[in-house]
Amino acid sequence: MLLRIIKFFSYCLSGLFIITLLILFAPALFRRMITYPGLEKEVAAFQEKRRNTPGFSKFKVFRGVMHVHSYLSHDSKGTLGDILSAAKSDNIDFIFLTDHPRGNIDTLPKGYDGIYDNVLIVPGSEKHGFDTWPLRPAIIDWTVDRDTISKNIAGKGGIIFYAHPEEEHNWGNPWYQGMEIYNFHADTKDEFIIPQIANFIINGNKYRQWSLRQMFDEQVAILSRWDSLNTKRKIVGFSAVDSHENQNIRARYIKDGRIEWIGPDAKIIDTTEVAFWNKWLIHPPDKSGWIFKWMIDTYKEGFSYITNYVIADTLSVASLSDNIKQGHLYTAFRSLGDAGGFMFYGTGQNNEICGIMGDSVSFGEVKSIEAVSPLPGSFRLIRNGKVINSTSYDNYQVKWDEMIEKGAYRIEVHIKIRDKDLPWIYTNPIYIY
Repeated sequence: MLLRIIKFFSYCLSGLFIITLLILFAPALFRRMITYPGLEKEVAAFQEKRRNTPGFSKFKVFRGVMHVHSYLSHDSKGTLGDILSAAKSDNIDFIFLTDHPRGNIDTLPKGYDGIYDNVLIVPGSEKHGFDTWPLRPAIIDWTVDRDTISKNIAGKGGIIFYAHPEEEHNWGNPWYQGMEIYNFHADTKDEFIIPQIANFIINGNKYRQWSLRQMFDEQVAILSRWDSLNTKRKIVGFSAVDSHENQNIRARYIKDGRIEWIGPDAKIIDTTEVAFWNKWLIHPPDKSGWIFKWMIDTYKEGFSYITNYVIADTLSVASLSDNIKQGHLYTAFRSLGDAGGFMFYGTGQNNEICGIMGDSVSFGEVKSIEAVSPLPGSFRLIRNGKVINSTSYDNYQVKWDEMIEKGAYRIEVHIKIRDKDLPWIYTNPIYIY
């Protein structure tokens, strides 16, 4: 009798275990076999619709990522080789680093600073809810109040933007110049982590980009706040990859020949001897010394996930930073399609361009507001947070010359993939006063 009871409970537990595995991994397996291959085909078909956008040769556009962490941050092990490899692979022109300070007195520049293999790297810091780039030698005292910090940075010509806009900030502070309108890590905060880990176990190597995309949610509340702020003064919007390359499990040899295992947030989780149970996992050290890697986020996928496009004269700190502060940038989910060639502008009475995104233009000077894209989509013209015009999904351009009023006008371009409406491009506003 006892043996039968034991067998019964053993079968029940085994069945429960199998059911749990099916529930956990079935969606990921379905995505591997059906969803992600179909997604890749549709995105590839979308990208084949690319057209040249004529008439904008005088505008140079540089692709870059902002809010990136290197080994100087406590939660990253990223080296110059790791970062540059991803940048070159994804055709990134510039990287604005935001390393966490190790104390309350922060000295800049620090770490990587300058042009490396044709990629411009600008050092900066993330602390107290700020992304900041002083752009010159500086010492930041993080113990003073936040408004004073922003005044000190902006008053000396630097850039100081709000990071993580889902968190509490003093939005009335007159010194900050911009904000993240999308942050990848902020986007993932509402995800239930166990299904996502299961998804990466099944799809992380072959479909890592789409596994990351699986966690996307449009940041409606953040965009709404940004629109509201822009009715009062210019607040530059940019996207943050917030890339640390740290949600991973990696291993490397240490000096005594043992293996050091590093887990999420670059924390050491164990140090072990080489043994039969782990020997089959390891391989010869790669360029960064890793003998084992199971990666969720990498610089490569981060840099191609969402990209900032800055309209500037040259690939230099002075030109890029000046145009970023002016709002001469748009941002795009580049994994869906490269947005190089896009332009959003106003035309004057003689059909000449009288202003581009980020510019302020007088009411009587503007005849029409226009946008052109290298790939088709649904153009949404938004004035002071309200959609006032929308096209179908097969448009390459839009022209608005009806009832132009004073206000902050920006464009969103949405595309349709697998019958889902997806935002692709967000521009900074043109301010008509």
